[in-house]
Amino acid sequence: MKKTILLTACLALTLGGCAEMDTKPAAAAKPAATAGTELDKTIADAEQAIAAAKKGGLWRDTEKFLEDAKKAKAEGKSDDAMKLAKKALKQAQLALKQSTAEAANGKQSFPK
Repeated sequence: MKKTILLTACLALTLGGCAEMDTKPAAAAKPAATAGTELDKTIADAEQAIAAAKKGGLWRDTEKFLEDAKKAKAEGKSDDAMKLAKKALKQAQLALKQSTAEAANGKQSFPK
């Protein structure tokens, strides 16, 4: 009898916890318009960062990532485009940081 009561209590707690779960995927939470404007902003930020980093030395594939992001956006692959745009932005920022550090120290540095 005690096992039945314990089993019933555990089952009730488990089902109660599952009833409170959010079953909507995270991607569905963002409207498409918001995702599109966020992508446009990330691409614009990457373009500005690349322009600034070119003065000191841009990393090899940074512009390629931005170009691929624009292609993916044109093909309607917004998730891939966002990943590539963020990668281009991050690389441009790191290249700028690296060139600034090298100019200040007079030696090469490799930021993480």
